[in-house]
Amino acid sequence: MLLKFLLKPREPEFALGDDIKLRYLCPADGEAFRNHIHALHFEDFRDRFNGLVSDYWLDKYIERSLNEAIVIGAFEGDTLVAVAELHTGGKIEPGQGEAAFSVASDWRHKGLGTILLKALLRAASENDISTIIVMTGAQNHAMKALARRFGARMQFAGDQSVGRINVADGLRLAARKLADRNFPAPPIPVAEAPSVPAPLV
Repeated sequence: MLLKFLLKPREPEFALGDDIKLRYLCPADGEAFRNHIHALHFEDFRDRFNGLVSDYWLDKYIERSLNEAIVIGAFEGDTLVAVAELHTGGKIEPGQGEAAFSVASDWRHKGLGTILLKALLRAASENDISTIIVMTGAQNHAMKALARRFGARMQFAGDQSVGRINVADGLRLAARKLADRNFPAPPIPVAEAPSVPAPLV
């Protein structure tokens, strides 16, 4: 999958309506990603990380994500308002990816999560990922509802809810439910190979 990652064109964009554009994020987007996370309201920040985290931890997380994961950003003009991530490697089994989403507090409940999950499903399909894992806190009802919309069955695991989306089934559901928003996932930009020896997308 690393070869696919490196051979994609650089920074293509496409419009979603008149206001929102999606593109893949790369390490140069670290500051925009960090500003987006810091701008979340307290409850939304807590839901995103299932609790509170330090700035040091967050900086390391953002650096690792932008170097190792598929990360798609939604922009209003130059402002990053939502992010979808798909992580592989480590303890995640081959053919699976773990998803994470954050939507600016003022943009919640406007369909951005749905648009980003559809884009993430297409990116997963292009990178030989057949299952997307969604893990979220039990209190994050919006995330659980979004996962269910694409076929996940959420189950409790400790203090979290865990669901698995079959990518092929999710894409079929997306095609039926979102025919009026049938946008492809943007190609992944060219990037330097990360130095960590882990499976990358």
